[in-house]
Amino acid sequence: MKRLLFLILIISGCTVMAPLKRSKLISVFHLIETQKYNDAKDLVEEMVEDEESSQWPRTWYARGLLSQTAYRDGMEKNDKKKYELYPDQLYVAIESYEKALELDTRGKLVRQLAPNYILLANDFQKMGEKHFQDKKFTDALKAFEQALEITRSSILSMHVDTSLVFNAAISAFEAQKWKKAIKHLNRLHNYNYSPNTAHLLFQANLANGDTISAQDALAEGIEKYDDNENLILLLSDLLFQLNEIDQAVDLLDSAMVQSPEKHIFPYTQGLIYQKAGQYSNAIEAYKKANELAPDDLMINVNIATCYYNIGVEIEESARTLTLNTLVQQEKARSAEAFENAVLWLDKTYDQEPEDQIVIQKLFQLYKDLRINDKMENIEEIDQVMP
Repeated sequence: MKRLLFLILIISGCTVMAPLKRSKLISVFHLIETQKYNDAKDLVEEMVEDEESSQWPRTWYARGLLSQTAYRDGMEKNDKKKYELYPDQLYVAIESYEKALELDTRGKLVRQLAPNYILLANDFQKMGEKHFQDKKFTDALKAFEQALEITRSSILSMHVDTSLVFNAAISAFEAQKWKKAIKHLNRLHNYNYSPNTAHLLFQANLANGDTISAQDALAEGIEKYDDNENLILLLSDLLFQLNEIDQAVDLLDSAMVQSPEKHIFPYTQGLIYQKAGQYSNAIEAYKKANELAPDDLMINVNIATCYYNIGVEIEESARTLTLNTLVQQEKARSAEAFENAVLWLDKTYDQEPEDQIVIQKLFQLYKDLRINDKMENIEEIDQVMP
């Protein structure tokens, strides 16, 4: 009989304890409601440590609600004690809510948690924006990614927030976390977010050492965004850097067919030919650009430079000739090239350029051609310019 009585006492003791612990949980919610956050924290942390109450979904829900409510109240009132009740307080909130959902096998808390999740995603987004403004890009990335993770929660039915994905992408880009930047930018790229996405994806892939993916990003971007001018120019420059001259020229030829009114495409083609030492092809391309933009004096200077370089090349090759007749023929050709250089230089000179780069190139070419009077005149004009 004594043994039976002992068992009854144990069982009755257990039945008494559970209601006491549940009353603590009610007290936590009351303390949150009355903004007694420190008292609520002491009580809920006791319950989290307790073997029995730590298995209750509502214990973790209360902890998450406390963290979130105190944070929002503290931010609104600029009260550090409230929004730093816990270290990394918003992360404590989401971790607690996630634990609550894990334990809530019957899904009783889903309807209560859904609006809290939406508010929490907004809070993380604001945190990310603040970190980004402060140039704490790694912290900004973490906050934006957490906001994205919340919006993908099974308890919410939300469409992808592409602006939030972009915030995460640009934070990763600024933090030079290239793999994460590429991940988020690829997602935006698939949504046809903007030409800037393709540009950033190109840069991130280059920084990550993946030239092929960088090239693909630009090529896809050109197709997605109606032959975007900036992407075409970036790809043509990349192809030149990769020594794919013919591909770069073909790309620009296609661009000229699509946009025959834009001088930038034949101009860029001229630059590529000029850098490759194909001066005659460069002059032809520059002349097309000149027809479309006669006021762009840099085109004239580049044409003059190409003619000058042709003249120099002819002179250098003539030095190896032995027959006087051939030498004279080559000298005549070089003289003609230099005369054409002067012709295009004078066109620029007569229009009284103000651009410092144009002026400096004019000066250097006149100096190389030993046209001292104009060289000195440019030098005088340059000294009086502000």
